[in-house]
Amino acid sequence: MDNKIWVFTTTGEWQQAEDPLAPHRHLDDWEAEVKAAGYSSWTKFPEQDTTPLALEIYRSEKAGSELLFIVNVSTSSFYETVYAESVPALMELLARWTPVVQGAALGALAGQLDDKGVITSVARSLNAK
Repeated sequence: MDNKIWVFTTTGEWQQAEDPLAPHRHLDDWEAEVKAAGYSSWTKFPEQDTTPLALEIYRSEKAGSELLFIVNVSTSSFYETVYAESVPALMELLARWTPVVQGAALGALAGQLDDKGVITSVARSLNAK
């Protein structure tokens, strides 16, 4: 099994490193692996059941950790994991991914509104003016 992960560095480069969760894969549970590796949930947005795409971020509890953050890009059935080595690296990743997550959320909302006839009703109201 490949134990390499992708890390976004403070200098804006992608590098490969050893997976800090690899020694804990025997736990066969994501949350248990993350906790055993010394990470805890930091934030998640938006809530996964409200949009087709979300970001989950975990922060290392270890002082001086070379891999400060885990970032999961999640769908309802799959996730992809990358790491950020610092707060500036995390902020750059968020600047890149947040518009994608927001677009997915707006698309899902528009679909829900369309299913309920709200968009058609608003369009008719605007055309009547």
